[in-house]
Amino acid sequence: MADFEWFRSFVAIYRLGSVSAAAHYRHMTQPALSQHLAALEAEIGEPLFRRTPRQMVPTEKAKMLYSQIVHAVDRLDKVSSQFLHGPSTPTVRIGAPAEFFHEAVIPRWNRPHLDLDLEVHFGLTKPLLQQLKDGELDLVIATQHIATGGLVFQKLAEETFLLVGDQAHLERVRRESAGGSVREALENLRWISYGADMPIIRRFWFRTFHTRQTMRPSHVVPDLRIIRDMVKSGLGVSVLPDYLVKEDIQSGRLHELYKGEPVVNDLWLVCRSADADDPVIGAAAQALLSLKT
Repeated sequence: MADFEWFRSFVAIYRLGSVSAAAHYRHMTQPALSQHLAALEAEIGEPLFRRTPRQMVPTEKAKMLYSQIVHAVDRLDKVSSQFLHGPSTPTVRIGAPAEFFHEAVIPRWNRPHLDLDLEVHFGLTKPLLQQLKDGELDLVIATQHIATGGLVFQKLAEETFLLVGDQAHLERVRRESAGGSVREALENLRWISYGADMPIIRRFWFRTFHTRQTMRPSHVVPDLRIIRDMVKSGLGVSVLPDYLVKEDIQSGRLHELYKGEPVVNDLWLVCRSADADDPVIGAAAQALLSLKT
C-alpha cells in the first residue's frame, strides 16, 4: 500500500523538476527522497519520470497521477500546517489573460469579507487550462470554451471587439472611403496586432466583411494594453476588446473606425469538477463571478 509521504515526494519532484530541488524543499536527503519515488514506482508498476541531464520529465502516467492526487496532497499539507503553526490565510492560484485581469478584475477586486491571498499566472487559455487540469492552478479565466474532461465552465463575461484608431486615422478613413469602399480604406492603414497571424483582427475582419483579410501587421505586440497605447499615439489601428478602450472612446482619445455586426466573445471561469465543494476556491469563484462586466 502506497505511503502518503511517497505522494508528497512525488508531487515535489513533479513541480520542481529535479530530485535535488525536491529534497531541499522537503528537508530530506536525496537518497531518502529517491527511495520514496522508487517505492511509489514499484507500487504503480511503471516509471513516473524520464531522467534527463537537466530535469525529471513526467511520463503520461505521472501526469494522470498528479492530476488525481495533487489537490488532496495540498489540502492535507494545509491542514497539517494549521495544526502545527496555527491558521493561515488560504491562497488561490488563478490563471488569466493579463489584460483582462489588469483592467476588469483588479479595479473591483477589493472584497473586505474575502480573506484569501492570490497567486496569479498569466498566459494563453490552452496552456492555462492544462495547468488547471494538472492541479497547478485552482481557477482559470478562459477566452475559449474548450471541452475538457474534469473541468467545469461558467460564463464570466462578454467582450465585444471594436476597430479603433485615433482622430487622424478616423479622418483618413472617412476621406478615403468617400470616393471608394470602407474596406479598401482600412486595408491601406498600418495595423498593430497581438500576433503575426492577426488572430483577433482576422476574426473581426471575416465577421464584418465576410472575406479574409489580405493586409499584414506593421507591428506585432503581445500585450493588448500596449497596443491600445500605440493606437492612441497614432502608430496604427487595431481591433481591441471594449473593456480595454471604452473610457478612451468616451473621452475622444480613441474612435471606432467602422461599426459592423457586433463581434462578441465569451469569457469563462473554469475550475476542476473535483473542487466543486472546496469552500476557498468556491469563495474566490463567486467573487470573480460578481465582477461580471
